Amino acid sequence: MSQRADKWLHHVRVFKTRTLATQACTRGNVTIEGQPVKASRDLKPDDVLEVVRGDLRLRVRVIAFSPQRLGPPKVPEFCENLTPLEWIQRASELRRERELIQPRAHEMVAKPDKKQLRDLRKFWEEQQAGEG
Repeated sequence: MSQRADKWLHHVRVFKTRTLATQACTRGNVTIEGQPVKASRDLKPDDVLEVVRGDLRLRVRVIAFSPQRLGPPKVPEFCENLTPLEWIQRASELRRERELIQPRAHEMVAKPDKKQLRDLRKFWEEQQAGEG
């Protein structure tokens, strides 16, 4: 038995949509033994795929195939996660660094909360006291 690469990646929840899985294959972000995988390639049990998704690199082994998208508890029956812990830690570090450099969009446009307003008032009062 076999299944298309894009379909399997979507069914085992590596990608949120099948379109994203297809795009990742087209860009060369999905490989088997270092060779790029086309979205239409038929996967077989025991194939080991490396998937690059943003900062995260995943290594997964095909165990079985599902006719539909799986719920999170059932994913381990169809896919084995072989991702080294170092890859996960590195992706986490890169994400943290990026958040320090550039805050999320909603944090940049949001109104200040109560604590931030208190701090601003205190700052303004100190500035005016220093001028007078």
